[in-house]
Amino acid sequence: MLVFYSKHALEKMDGLGIERKEIENTIIKGMKWREIDNEKWHAALAGIECVFIKKQNAFFIITVYMGGDKK
Repeated sequence: MLVFYSKHALEKMDGLGIERKEIENTIIKGMKWREIDNEKWHAALAGIECVFIKKQNAFFIITVYMGGDKK
């Protein structure tokens, strides 16, 4: 699996303390859904959500954020 990260996604990951392996795990194991009328996908797992575009076996991560309430 090839994973590419936008500059924005890398900056968000750095700020949130999220590792690349966590993003890859979110894409593989997380709940996924596609936005209507475009090619953007979302994946969510363990409070991490990422937005990405997939082409064949390559994923381009657009952004990353923490979902839900942090307690």
